[in-house]
Amino acid sequence: MADAEYETSPEAMTDGEQSAYWPEADEFVAEHYGLAGEVLPVDIDPPRFFIRYEEVTCRLDFGEEQQLFERFKIEHELLHRLRGETGRIGAPEPLAAQQGADLISLDGSLAEGDQAFARLFAFPPGEPMPNLAELSDLEIGRIGTFAAQLSRDLVAISDLEGHATQTSQLSVDQDLRQVGPQVVHYLRNLTEPAVRDPIARATVTALRQVQPLGEQLRVQLIHHRPIGDNLVGLPGEAGWVPTGFTSPELLGSGWVVASLAGVCAEILQRGTGSAFSVLPAIKAFHAELPLNEAELTALWPLVVATVARERAQHELASNGVSASPKLQESRTGFEKAADVEPGVMHAAILQAVEWPLPETAEFLPLLPELDLQDLRLVDLSATSPLFVDGNWNDPEIDWRLLARIAWETKMGATRFGEYRLSRGSADADARNVALHIDICLPAGATVAAPFGGTVKQTSGLFILSGKDATLYLEGLETVLAEGTMLFAGDRLGSVGGPEGSVGGLRIRLVRSPDVDPPLFCSGNELGLWKRLVLSPSQVLGLNVDAPDVSGDGHVRGWHEYLFDSFGHRRIDLTGSAGILGYGHGVLAEAAYRQWLTLGGTVGTSLEAEYQAALLQDMPGHLDTVLALTDETQAMEIARQLADKLFDDPDAVLIADERQSGFWRNSKKAWSFQTAEQTPDIVVTGSPVPQERLAAVIISRSVLPDGLELPQPDATAVACRMGLAVLDALDDAALRRAASDAADLLWTRLEELSDRNPALIGVEGSGLDLRLKLSGVDATEIANLLQGLGVLVSPPTTSDVISIVAPLTLSEGAVAEFVEALAACLPAVESGQDEQARDLKPQDEPDPQFESERERM
Repeated sequence: MADAEYETSPEAMTDGEQSAYWPEADEFVAEHYGLAGEVLPVDIDPPRFFIRYEEVTCRLDFGEEQQLFERFKIEHELLHRLRGETGRIGAPEPLAAQQGADLISLDGSLAEGDQAFARLFAFPPGEPMPNLAELSDLEIGRIGTFAAQLSRDLVAISDLEGHATQTSQLSVDQDLRQVGPQVVHYLRNLTEPAVRDPIARATVTALRQVQPLGEQLRVQLIHHRPIGDNLVGLPGEAGWVPTGFTSPELLGSGWVVASLAGVCAEILQRGTGSAFSVLPAIKAFHAELPLNEAELTALWPLVVATVARERAQHELASNGVSASPKLQESRTGFEKAADVEPGVMHAAILQAVEWPLPETAEFLPLLPELDLQDLRLVDLSATSPLFVDGNWNDPEIDWRLLARIAWETKMGATRFGEYRLSRGSADADARNVALHIDICLPAGATVAAPFGGTVKQTSGLFILSGKDATLYLEGLETVLAEGTMLFAGDRLGSVGGPEGSVGGLRIRLVRSPDVDPPLFCSGNELGLWKRLVLSPSQVLGLNVDAPDVSGDGHVRGWHEYLFDSFGHRRIDLTGSAGILGYGHGVLAEAAYRQWLTLGGTVGTSLEAEYQAALLQDMPGHLDTVLALTDETQAMEIARQLADKLFDDPDAVLIADERQSGFWRNSKKAWSFQTAEQTPDIVVTGSPVPQERLAAVIISRSVLPDGLELPQPDATAVACRMGLAVLDALDDAALRRAASDAADLLWTRLEELSDRNPALIGVEGSGLDLRLKLSGVDATEIANLLQGLGVLVSPPTTSDVISIVAPLTLSEGAVAEFVEALAACLPAVESGQDEQARDLKPQDEPDPQFESERERM
């Protein structure tokens, strides 16, 4: 085994503590095994030592009880079989003494079990398992796979030649079949109710869930804790891989699922994730060694019982010393297990192993007197035409739109399982998927029990709890008392509200009576919750489910934001949002009205109008628009014109305004207006994204007669939209807000540059900036930004990130972007390397005038 640090137990011996009854470990292994190395004590009673020599770590065990002697014999036979039969699992290797036996008396003769004896075994090669907090889901999954493979191999070797009877006699303290009496034993000596009572409740609840399943839980030879200090493995490019175990004393008869429960308990206690962090191990274990339905049902209660037992044990052993690491770990594991509803965790386990959904019972109608065929469903998804001008940011918008849609027929409903735009955010875990519906109905309409059950009421919430489902209703007027027993079809009450008005119900339908579902969940949780929550369609007799969402392409834009069909929001700093940003009402209105009269025709009078409007903010000598085309071709035309029309030795100045123009520089309509020189040619970008409205502008006085100009290719709709943008730019409030956002962006980036040497400078102006990087790859940073919800253009050089924002950029988006950028840059410590700081540009030239000089 590779040289590594092994922790000794809290009860480890110190020098001078060893009883005179036992020999000195170093002298004993030298005399009887011919080995010499470092000796580390592990346990006091019976004595146990680590012996390290060369690249190998061994463990020396002493004992004198007949029962322990018999156990060692069985262990050794199993270990020999495990190593010889499969070879897949690295197992401890019992070492023979110089006399030839692997169990010897203290004088070196063959041990008979009625005298003090010893054994020595070598750990399989490998390195100790890293801290659980450092392991990825992939690595945790590998531990689950290893535990399953070990269980398969153990049952294979224990069944050979009648050894099942022998191995069934192997017992360990961790056997979960004995967890109840063990916890009771510990709790008898815990006197503090605040500590004792939660442990007792958790244990009793867990065992009540397991007890009916006992006969269906497979029993075999298992390793009861194949994780943590009991494993060794090998590191690799994809992380640590377990290869063997080091603890034969944890081999024993037990439930197959108990081995996995031990793995999960360790993850809860020593990992940093929530209760759901155990799922990769469960999924991997099941893939290698499929569990039956009873075992999957018993798994989480057994995990709870395990962490409860270990907390009770360490609470008792701590003697009030709360700083004990083992006690803290046991408390952590117990708290994580207690923080999740058992029904939710069971559903998560079934979802992780892709267990089939149970069949749904048939229910009677909830609203038997209403014809719901006239019910209208309100679309609250990211593609809904009801969302305009950012109205989804109104906290009450869902209710407002539902009321509007239900106005005509007095019946309307939201949709179940819908990703609502109004609740989406940049967070991929935003809880925006509806697990309920709100339905508008005529007040006074009868509401009936879709199934038999018992009435419960709390804080205005009516609950009907039945065998196959539980119904939650809000907005119901009822006279039924708590505890009333009802049959399917019995009257529950009526829709609340004055006669002749429209009332409303909020409906949730759940499989399990033990789960109180949230109104919304995240998309990542939807599969789990669909195991617990039924669609209200089941009791309405009408499909009120939202269509399934697939793909992550963008389906809506608003100002600087893009939204996908899941409602996830991203900031677009690629320039694709145009000058006014996505979804601007002025552009939408202009396009709509133009399409009503004339659509895609090229060469209309609107092209001349757009050109005239474009020239208004240009210097007087720049009086001709030579071409309207795409931005790349416009720059190429400008270069060719410079070559043809200017043949004197002076420089030709081409102002490239494709990104900095139209007030994006935050100071003037055009960047060259802030410079001392006037350009000979100006190239503008398109004020309407993806339209061929980029212009090449020049003075007519320099044009020779007969010059062949490119044919126009800007459509009537594009020109009308371009005119609308130019009109909108006359709004001083819009320009002032853009200037404020640009100033804030520059300030925040400069502050970040002062803190982090990876950002060595900011170039450009206004909302058209280049971020200069050092020591990091721009493409990698761009990819990381995308993962945090910020889109930038693919970098063309390894040290520069370009950002081009619309004039509608908000201060909130500025803050989100800079925070995301800070998170993507390498973490820095105080006392930075001054060499990196010296790289920051000083006295940068005015970046607001982007030009290209060409010597003719």
